[in-house]
Amino acid sequence: MGGNLRAARRGFKRRRPYFRCLAAAGSVATLRAIVNPTALLFVLALSAVTANVPTLPPSALHPGQSAVVRTVFAGDSIETFDAVILGVMDGGRSDGRIILARATSERVIASGVAQGMSGSPVYVDGKLVGALSSGWAFSREPIFGITPIGEMLDVLERPDAPAAEAAGGPSGVDERRSTSYRGLTWAGDSLVTEAAPTADPARPMPLKLPLAAGGLHPAAFDAVRSLFDASGFTVTPGGRVSGARETPLVPGSPVAVDLLRGDLNFSAIGTVTYVDGDRVLIFGHPFFQAGPVRLPLSTAHIVTILPSVNTSFKLGMAGTPVGTATQDRRAAVAGRLGPSPRLLPFTVRVEQDGRTQDFRFEAVEDRLLLPQLVNAAATNCVMEAGGGTPMQTVEWSLTTHRKGRVFTTSDVVAGEQPLAEATAVLTGPLRFLYANSFEPFALDSLSIVLRVHPGRRQWTLRSATLLTNAVRPGGEALVRAEIERWRGERRTIELRVPVPQELPDGRYPLAIGGGAEADRALATRLPSRFRPVSLADGFDKLGRLRAANALYATLWARAPEVTRDGDDFPELPSSALAVLAAPQNAGEQTRRATWAVFPGPVAPIDGMLRGEVLLELNVDHKAPAGAENR
Repeated sequence: MGGNLRAARRGFKRRRPYFRCLAAAGSVATLRAIVNPTALLFVLALSAVTANVPTLPPSALHPGQSAVVRTVFAGDSIETFDAVILGVMDGGRSDGRIILARATSERVIASGVAQGMSGSPVYVDGKLVGALSSGWAFSREPIFGITPIGEMLDVLERPDAPAAEAAGGPSGVDERRSTSYRGLTWAGDSLVTEAAPTADPARPMPLKLPLAAGGLHPAAFDAVRSLFDASGFTVTPGGRVSGARETPLVPGSPVAVDLLRGDLNFSAIGTVTYVDGDRVLIFGHPFFQAGPVRLPLSTAHIVTILPSVNTSFKLGMAGTPVGTATQDRRAAVAGRLGPSPRLLPFTVRVEQDGRTQDFRFEAVEDRLLLPQLVNAAATNCVMEAGGGTPMQTVEWSLTTHRKGRVFTTSDVVAGEQPLAEATAVLTGPLRFLYANSFEPFALDSLSIVLRVHPGRRQWTLRSATLLTNAVRPGGEALVRAEIERWRGERRTIELRVPVPQELPDGRYPLAIGGGAEADRALATRLPSRFRPVSLADGFDKLGRLRAANALYATLWARAPEVTRDGDDFPELPSSALAVLAAPQNAGEQTRRATWAVFPGPVAPIDGMLRGEVLLELNVDHKAPAGAENR
C-alpha cells in the first residue's frame, strides 16, 4: 500500500495522503456500527473495500488505450464493459479536465451510455483513472466523459462540516437568491433572478440522475416529471427494495441519495466510484454543487437499463440507508458510511367526498428541492384520494412548526387546473421563507391540509357602482358590486365603505376586487410594506396577505408614509417625516411612500374571486349626511 500511496502523491503532486490505513478505517466504522446496526454489514466487508487502489492521472493517458468500466446493468451484480480512450480536454480551473472515451462493448453500443452510470469507475491497465460522468444526448456513438480521479479525491479530503453548518439538502437552506411570493420580497435582495443554464449540444453535459419514484400515481407522473426535469433529474418508476439481500458499497455498486421517504419515495440513482474504509465517492459530478451537505445515502438495486434514442437510463430502486453524503462539489459527491441524517417530517391530509385520508413523509430540507417535494407529495395524495379534475375547488392550508412556534397560511383555488395551482401556490411560502436574507432557516415539521370540493367555485367581479354621489368625511360610501359564478348565477353585494373623518375634500381612488388584486395594488403603491426586514417580519407579512375567497374594498389617498424597521407610519406630519426619513436613516430599514391606505369592508365568498374595478369617490364636507343621499 505504501508504494501505491507514494505513486498517487507523485502522480497528482499532492502533499496530503489520500488513504488512511485500513485498520483505522475499520475501527471508525466499527464504532459507527455499534450505534447503527444497519452498518454492521459494511464493517464486515471492509476487508474487500480497501483503498489500496493504484491510480492513473490524465497526463499518463493517450488515445487508443483500452479501458474497463465497472457498473451494474441489472440486479446487484457488478459487470464490466470495454471502452477506448479518445483523449483529454482541459477546461481550466473552473471545469477541470475531462477524459473522453468510447464504449466498444456491444451491450453498451446497443443501449447507449445510460443515466445512472454516473460514478461508474473507469480503469486503464488495472489503474483507476476516474468516473464516468457525462455524455451527449442523441449521440450516434456511445462516447462519454470521465472525471479524473485526482479531482475526485480532492473532494474526499475536504473536512466534514458540523451538522449545524452543513446544508440540509443539495442546494443548501442557507443559499441566497431573490424569491418573491405574491409581491413579498426580502429587503436586501437585488431582485435579480438567475437564469437557468442552457445545455450546449457541443459539450459533454453531466448525466442526469434517474429519480426513482415509488408510490407515484400514474395520473401524477407528468406533473411530477415537469417539476424535477429542470433540476437535473429524470423521473422514472421505482420504489424501495424490501426483503432483498443487501450488499456493501464497492466501486461499481449502485447507490441512491434519498430525497423523499414515506407514502411516496424519491431516490436519485447513481454509482459508487471509490471506497476508502467508511468514506465513499459517487457520481463524478455534483448533485447541485452546494458544498457541505447532509444527504441520506442508501444502497440501490437496478432492474434494467431502458435504451432510448435520446438518453438511456437505469430503472432502479433504493435499498437500505447506509450513510450520509457530506460534500457536494464539482467533481464528485463524497460521503461516509454509518448513520443517516435527519429528514424533515411532514404530513398531508386530504378531505374529499366525506372521507379524510392522512399521508406521512420525510424529506431533505433543501431550499430548492423541498417545495418541489412537497408539491409532488401533495399532488400525489389528492390523486390517490380520487381527486384532480378541473371541476373542483381546492382549499389549502400550510402549517409550519419551528422552535415551538406555529404559523399557518391558507387560501382557495378554482380554475382550469385547481390541483396544480393549489400545490404550486401552497409551496410559495416555503420558497419565500427559505430564501430569507437574515438567518438560516429550518423547520421542525410541517403539515398540509387539502379540502377538495366538487364543482368549480370560481367567481368573477363583473361590475361595481358607487351609489353615493358625494360623501362627507366621517360618512359612508355605498357600493353595489355584481359577481358571477363560472357557468352559474349572478349575485349582488352591497358594501358600506367608511370615509375617514380627517380626509380632506377631493376625489380618491376606491378599489373593489379580490384578494390577489388588493395585494397587488398595495405592493405597487406601498412596496415597503412588502419588503420584510427580518424573518419575524416576513412571517408577519405573510400572515397579512389577503385570501381569494372574499371581496375587498380599499380606499386610497395621497399622503406621506414611512416604513422603518418593518413598522408602518402613515399620514405623518412633516416634522415626524423629517425625523424618521432623515438621510442617516435611509436604506432598506427606512423607506418612504406617498400613499395612505384605508382598508374597507370585506364580503366573504364561497369560492375564489378574481377581478377589480377602480372607482372614484368624491369627498365633500358640504355633501348631505348619510349614505342614502345619492
